[in-house]
Parts: sequence; structure tokens; C-alpha cells
Amino acid sequence: MNLSPLLIVSVIFAALYLLMVMYYFVGWLRLKKSETGNQKSNLLFVSIVIPTRNESEYIQACLESIFKQNYPKEKFEVVVVDDYSTDPTLRLARETNATNLLVFDLMQYLGNPGEYIPNKKKAIALGIKNAKGDLIITTDGDCTMNENWLSAMVNHYLQSGKKLITGPVMVKPARNPFAWFQQLDVMNMSAIGGATMRNGFPTMCNGANLMYAKETFHAVEGFKGNHDIPTGDDVFLMQKINEKFPGSVGYVKDFDACVFTKAEKSLGGFVSQRIRWISKSTGFTDWKVTLTLYFAYFFNIMLIVAVCFTFPLSELSWLSLAIVGGTKLFADLLFNIPVVIFFRKWYMLLLLPFIELFHILYVLLIGPLSLGGTYRWKDRRIK
Repeated sequence: MNLSPLLIVSVIFAALYLLMVMYYFVGWLRLKKSETGNQKSNLLFVSIVIPTRNESEYIQACLESIFKQNYPKEKFEVVVVDDYSTDPTLRLARETNATNLLVFDLMQYLGNPGEYIPNKKKAIALGIKNAKGDLIITTDGDCTMNENWLSAMVNHYLQSGKKLITGPVMVKPARNPFAWFQQLDVMNMSAIGGATMRNGFPTMCNGANLMYAKETFHAVEGFKGNHDIPTGDDVFLMQKINEKFPGSVGYVKDFDACVFTKAEKSLGGFVSQRIRWISKSTGFTDWKVTLTLYFAYFFNIMLIVAVCFTFPLSELSWLSLAIVGGTKLFADLLFNIPVVIFFRKWYMLLLLPFIELFHILYVLLIGPLSLGGTYRWKDRRIK
């Protein structure tokens, strides 16, 4: 049998993809589950910093879940910094009755809103500046947590000796196919972040569940160097800390440490969110991270090419698609088995073949859109 160039390329792409996913799979399995019950956590005062923008629908539930934590009330505070909300978020936060709550209006510090100013990093920096705690944890105004979240995060921080730790994040609730896709996608990103940290090659983290010492934040000069990038308040900080303190970032593999966020309700909101997430990749300084992202994108292009060459059906015309598509489905299924078990969503495996199809189209669409142009996020136009 003569091997066509397409078949050869298909085999190469499939092998590389399998190796990449196995790298994540092994890293996730090697990541030890966090132990609980460290009473030293009660000795640390923690400042929970929440940058908010247009979260009036969720901010009260977020604060309520935080104030129900099984952590001494006198040992933590919540610092809300409103980032030019155009809805009642600021008012609702101020109306929350809690002695350990501080609410700041970023507009009072920066002046009138600027159409292209990325203010989230400035909101976080203002919150840290006014925080009493030596230990900072950031989350988002649309998130909720169970009552053991703060204890689990602090326990791991003390046990691990890391400079920065990130915890699991999951979309909840998810009651329709669109939300199921987002749920599995976010679970995968969280797990890949943990796996690569365990392998000593951290690639991603989530600012909705991020902890570090205030002195560490100042040691790397905060967000200096990437203020002009609208997003990346989490990943760029992680990269700077890992560069200055190699091997000092870690992942909390404990479901009690999970933060729950909402699914985007509309396709437009989902696309804008993912563009915002991916657009920061242009600012990555590690070529290996950039190469991984480009490979993932071109692998999905390879799938479409294989589909196109399958029809009209002829002898072995389907072989390239079988190799690339079969490898992707097998590798993704293998990786997701321990991931969905950890997140207690094992039934997601039944949906994986259908989610895979949407994921291919999603990657092919978001990739080019994230590299240029403008988008809107929470009524703010980003360029």
C-alpha cells in the first residue's frame, strides 16, 4: 500500500496529540490529593479580593457563600472592588451586612471610565493594597463556594510551601447541552492546569480561585509589564512567580477547594468570554506554551482536512480521519476518566463524543478571533 502524504501527516499529528494528552493524563494522576484538618490554618488572616463588574445577579450569593465559611470570622476579610459597574453591583455589595467586608469603587481612584482601559488588574491591585491580610485569595463576583473552601485552600498553602496555588473551578449548574459543554471544557482546563503544574511546566490557572502571599505579589512587582493586556491577571502573575521562584506554583486537588461559576447563557457571551481568555496568549513569553496552543489548533484543522478527503468514499479514503479522529476521542476519553471522577460528574463521559464535535468547531472559530479585532465583555469594548 502506498502511503499518501495526508496519511503520513495524519499519523504524525495523531502521535503528537496522543503524547500531549498522555503528558496531561500522567500529570493529573501524579497530582496528590490534598490532606485536610491542618489546624494551623486558623492562625492565618486571609483577605479575599473580589474584582467585580456588572455582577448584580450573582454578587449577593457570592458574598453569602463566603460568609458561611467554616473558618474563624475574625481571621478573614472580604475586599470587593467594583470595576465601573453599570448595574447595581456596587450598591448591592455595600448593602451586605458584614463587619469584615470592605467595598471600594475603582472610579473614585481612576476617574472617569476609559473605553479601552483594562481595569481588572487595577481593581485587584487596589484590593491588595487595602487588604489587611498577608495572604491573598482572589475570586470572581459570579462565583460561589462550599463552606470548606477557604480552609481547604489555606491548608494546602501551608502544607505545600508553594508561593502561589490555584484551586479547581467548575461550571454549575449545567442543565442543557450548551452548559454541559462549558462545564466539561472548564473542568478540562482546570485539570490541565493542575497536571502541568505537577509536571513542572505550569501553563494555566484561574483567577477565580487563586492564592498567594501579599509579599510574593510585591516581590514580582504585581502586574507590571502586562497592564496593557486586558486579561491574564491570573496566568501572567503565575508565570512571573514561577520564573522568580521556580517550582513554586501548585494546584489544590481537593473538591472542597472547588469554586463554582456560572455558564454563559448566550452564544455571543460565550464567544466573547473565550476570546478574552485566549487573547492573552499573544503575551506569553514561554515559547513552549505558545507552541502547544498552535499545535492544538492545527490538530483540529487536520481533523477537518481529513473529513474533506474522506468524501467521496473510495478505497481507504477514510483512514486518515479514522487515525486522527480515533486518536483524539481515545486520548480525550482516557484523560477525562479521572477528571470527571474528581469533579463528581462521571456521566459527562457519555456526552463526550457529542461534545468533541462541538469542541472542534469551537477551537477553529475562537483561535482566529482571539488574535485580533475587538470584542465586548460585560458592556466594555476591548481592543
